[in-house]
Amino acid sequence: MKTCFADNLTDLSREEKLQIFLNRSGLTFKAIGGKLDMSGTAAAKLCRGETIPVRRHAELVALGIPAEYLPRPEDIKPGPKPRRSLATESAIVAA
Repeated sequence: MKTCFADNLTDLSREEKLQIFLNRSGLTFKAIGGKLDMSGTAAAKLCRGETIPVRRHAELVALGIPAEYLPRPEDIKPGPKPRRSLATESAIVAA
């Protein structure tokens, strides 16, 4: 029988491992969202991203979700990214 998961369990992605953990523990993104005061969709997006705010990471670990199944904890400042200056541009071109 063919499944959507990798043949070898060590080849599973972080997201696949998280989904298996949630299935086995009976947790849903809706339940996680309820505990974090957000929607289930927002909780799913949070868990499937590349990074997650440090505070949310700690909350998810406190709920019993293993840290290795969660995105990297990192606080990223909101807003537009700073533009590179012309001096930086010319230094890159010269190198």
